[in-house]
Amino acid sequence: MGKYVTKNQEEDDEKRVVSVRIRRPVFDAFRGASMAAKDFGYSMSLSGVFETAMEDAISEFKDISGIDYKDVAKTELDKKWESKYKASKKASKGKSQKRD
Repeated sequence: MGKYVTKNQEEDDEKRVVSVRIRRPVFDAFRGASMAAKDFGYSMSLSGVFETAMEDAISEFKDISGIDYKDVAKTELDKKWESKYKASKKASKGKSQKRD
């Protein structure tokens, strides 16, 4: 991408806030491991773990059902993004013609 002009963030890059309840010993162990990981030059984040676990669960269910829900969701977002892009392109084209 350019230095000054970058592509707008697509909707599939948006983040969502989730709330889960984790047993205290597991949470405390993760927090301790996360802090210790820094000493070894690594990092662990809850968001990274949740995202990876969700992707693994989707993949596991794909193996069972044959349906790739991640691809389904991405296709829907791509369609939505494309229609939004086309609409904005059409609107900007109309505006540029009015200025002439």
